[in-house]
Parts: sequence; structure tokens; C-alpha cells
Amino acid sequence: MVSNKPLSSKELIAAKKKSVFKFLFIQLVFAFLTAGFVWFSFDKVVAYSFLLGALSSLVPSLYFAFRVFGKVGVRPAQEIVKSFYRGEAGKLVMTSVILSLVFILVKPLVAGAFFCGFGLAILSHWLSPAFIRH
Repeated sequence: MVSNKPLSSKELIAAKKKSVFKFLFIQLVFAFLTAGFVWFSFDKVVAYSFLLGALSSLVPSLYFAFRVFGKVGVRPAQEIVKSFYRGEAGKLVMTSVILSLVFILVKPLVAGAFFCGFGLAILSHWLSPAFIRH
């Protein structure tokens, strides 16, 4: 028998945390599988360019998730809002640093494949409502 009783705040946070990390894991698996497909369809340089692009978006997203959902227990609303702002600021800084480092340090790099991976990782966030439910 399923209970229609509302979740407590601890249960709700735990459920959201589980859903967010599950979605990020799915994104990582999808990025590696797609890079493998690209490797067999094109070549190694295109594949690692695609993968680096996807990881340039996913690694900062993982940081944000740990920053927001990493703490255990119920926190005051003001502390949660601060963690969102700090997490998003850190995510933006990490993204810009990673993008810069990839373009400076990785040679050869196929820019089109890199930005395809980066763009697909960002667009995949639109799928999150299918995985993150109340």
C-alpha cells in the first residue's frame, strides 16, 4: 500500500540529492558512450575532443551538486541559498578555467567536436525533469 503522506524535509532533500547524482552519473555514462561511438565513426582526435567538451560541462556540474547537496541534514533556507550562489559562481569559474586550459594545453583539438560535446552536455540538462521528480 502506497502512502500519500507528504515527505519530511529530510526525506525530500535525500530524494532530490539521489536524483541529481543519478542524473549526473547518467550524463557521464552517456558522454563516454557517445565518445566511443564517435571514435569508431570518425577518429581518436574527434572522440577525445568531444569527450573533453562534455567533461568541461559535467565536471563543474558535479562541483555544483556537491556544493549544494553535499551537506547532510536540514539547513536554514538562507544557508541553502548561499550554497546555491557559491556553487553557481564556482561552476562558472571552473567552466571558464577548464575551457581555457583545454584550448591552451590540448593539441590537436577539433573545436567543432569539442563544442558539440560541450553543447550536448548543457542541453542534456533539459532531460533532468524526467529523472528528478518529487
